[in-house]
Amino acid sequence: MNEQAFKAIYREYGRNLYNFILWVTANRSLCDDILQEVFVKVWRCDTVPADPEERRRWLLTVSRHTCLDFLRKSSRFSKFRTKYRQEWYEQPADPDAPFLWDELQRLPEVERSILYLHLKIGHSYKEIAGMLDLTENLVRVRAFRSLKKLRETIIKKEL
Repeated sequence: MNEQAFKAIYREYGRNLYNFILWVTANRSLCDDILQEVFVKVWRCDTVPADPEERRRWLLTVSRHTCLDFLRKSSRFSKFRTKYRQEWYEQPADPDAPFLWDELQRLPEVERSILYLHLKIGHSYKEIAGMLDLTENLVRVRAFRSLKKLRETIIKKEL
């Protein structure tokens, strides 16, 4: 990959990948490291998809797998990670956001990714299925169940 093509990919997809990684990890410092690792992998890759839609899916898949690698590696240090996140993560200004954020963090990583990609970015279930290597029906079922789980916990806590 030449330098101009790499810079173009970084300019076009850098912010979206950062937001996705931040959504998955909920840690800005870790997000920076993972994003750097993703772009190191892109730089080393010989063949990057030419189609923009396919490239976006490929980059999200690389980001997701890199996040999983980092999270697996750091799972041994979960106490440190929890303390670090509490010290450095800035909660959004919305008064309900910390409550919703905590509930989202309780969902499994795949379900959080599905909700983020569908609700925040606007991908279809078919596109998400391609990115996460799942069937479209499984993505639909997981999205439905995770939203149902969120609704139930929010209603229980409001009562």
